[in-house]
Amino acid sequence: MSTTVEARLGPIEQVHRVRRGLRRGQLIGAVSLSSIGVLAWSVAAYRAYIAYTEYGPLLIGRWVTLPLVLGLIVAGAGLWLGLRAWRTWHMRVRRHANGLAILRGRRGRAMAWPDVRALWSRAERTGLPGLSGSRRLRLEVEANDGRRIRLDDSLEDFEGLALAIKGRVYPLLLELYTRAFNEHQPIAFGPIRLGPAGIEDGPRSPYAWKEVRGVQLAAGRLMIQTTRPGGQPAITVAAHRVPNVELCAQLIQEIGQTG
Repeated sequence: MSTTVEARLGPIEQVHRVRRGLRRGQLIGAVSLSSIGVLAWSVAAYRAYIAYTEYGPLLIGRWVTLPLVLGLIVAGAGLWLGLRAWRTWHMRVRRHANGLAILRGRRGRAMAWPDVRALWSRAERTGLPGLSGSRRLRLEVEANDGRRIRLDDSLEDFEGLALAIKGRVYPLLLELYTRAFNEHQPIAFGPIRLGPAGIEDGPRSPYAWKEVRGVQLAAGRLMIQTTRPGGQPAITVAAHRVPNVELCAQLIQEIGQTG
């Protein structure tokens, strides 16, 4: 990252690293797997010695194939985890007064707040299908040129970082959206479009603003209620498909009340 870019970002407000427990766990896992791989190769060497001294060289291959292959697989997994541990140990996210930077060693990427056009939030479950796993939180910061910085809750104080980013970006975007709406231009939030006449979510006829009763974000979904009969939310979209989803919900609520 060049000094010009760093100067544009302004002073550093906070630095976030990967959580210490995760860094330590990756390192321990890499060392453990590598040790198991070395142990498997030691067993292979011992079996080769026994086969050679007791039965002759023709049986060596049969006796050492299994521990050699197992050792190779486990050592390969240890090497992969070691590389991840090295990258994790050197990764840090810097929140500046005027932007965000993510660094891995000497290399890094940066993005100024005025260059951000969308924030993508996602909450997903990890683990095997049918079993309850841990919830992972992710946030992607997208620039006007399509570049993205991906963050997740492996970082220290991730929720505080996400709130700080939204606190910097959303006021800038809200100003742009308000100007566009006042000029009778539609505002696109992924599959949802907020226009002067109402809300569009596809080929169906738009829902007029006077029909909008409320909106809420719950269980990872954006749900928009209207006065049309049925009782169920008229529009339901997965929140991770809607860029700037909190801002979208805020605008729908405010325009619906005044429409």
